[in-house]
Amino acid sequence: MAPVKHILLSLIAGLTLSAHSAPYETLTFVKQNGGTIAFSANELVITYDDFAHAVVSNDEVTGAIVDLADVDYMCFGEVEDTSLKGDVNSDGEVNVADINAVIDMVLSSRFDTKGDVNGDGEINIADINAVIDLILSN
Repeated sequence: MAPVKHILLSLIAGLTLSAHSAPYETLTFVKQNGGTIAFSANELVITYDDFAHAVVSNDEVTGAIVDLADVDYMCFGEVEDTSLKGDVNSDGEVNVADINAVIDMVLSSRFDTKGDVNGDGEINIADINAVIDLILSN
């Protein structure tokens, strides 16, 4: 098993123990693509089926499997949104590459929440214009 997985598993075990002493309401796994999987911390139990997957159970769900290869990090409590608005390709900048990323989404009819820059639930020319506005305002 890779050293990173050992570290991740140790962190998960440590955070699981700390949940019993802190009043956190949720445990959130943040995926590498920015998506999240949240579980109530009430009666939370985490086990591992093969050191590549966390098996989560609580008072609402039993045996939910989380693929640790897809997990960037996890935390108790609310996940702070640290993404840069308009950074569609997640390179840390808002530039022409983000315009191209939105155009690709429009042409392929692929929906990714990062491409919905104006937050209207659709990816279209308005999102391309929103990225251009963000670039011109900086």
